[in-house]
Amino acid sequence: MALSVLLLVACSGLVGGAFLLRSTEHDAAKPATETWRSPATGSSTPSPDAAESVEPVPQGPQPSDYAATQISDLNNVCDGILYYPQSPKRAGKAPHPVVLLIGDGPGDHRRQNNGYYYDEGLSKRVEQTWASEDPKNVQMVACLDRVNTGATIRRCKYDDPKPDTLTLLKASYRLRVYEVATGRKLLDKVMGGDDQACPYVVLVGPDKKIYAEVSDRSLLAALRNLVKR
Repeated sequence: MALSVLLLVACSGLVGGAFLLRSTEHDAAKPATETWRSPATGSSTPSPDAAESVEPVPQGPQPSDYAATQISDLNNVCDGILYYPQSPKRAGKAPHPVVLLIGDGPGDHRRQNNGYYYDEGLSKRVEQTWASEDPKNVQMVACLDRVNTGATIRRCKYDDPKPDTLTLLKASYRLRVYEVATGRKLLDKVMGGDDQACPYVVLVGPDKKIYAEVSDRSLLAALRNLVKR
């Protein structure tokens, strides 16, 4: 059986730069620090404008002022930027709905995996538990990011749209699960790419490298207790 390949070509563009010029003559005329002389002691004190109060920069994820309206918004939770207090907490009776977002490396925008849960069944209820398309129903987001790559496993040959050979490499991933409403981390573990067969359909860059993925069975095993208990 011929395997299929979807080629993804990366293009680079030329971006211009802008420079901000400032007159050195103007800067020289302006004193770097303005002081007031105390008549009683002759000591110098900074002018009121010299020291301005600075508000501390908030650390860690911040509560969002708006509700998540797209599944892609949940990348903010994965990246530690925002959490969404308007979302339902992981509480009450199971199941606890989760979505799985997968990233291919640092800075990569994660995409939703909509098919890893098929062993759990194909009903609408199962879909809404494991891969909802409405973020308002989601209690948890699972963030799976590729963190390391390793040795060559095998060469994968494809015939469509044209003959090509891709290199399949070992890889490891980090799986983190967060409660969407609070940003609370519920799980953090490293997982190996145990699905080491040549995929039927792939997205490939100019380097013609592809990576072993975490199998659907391993993903379900890692998430099942959080979803079903």
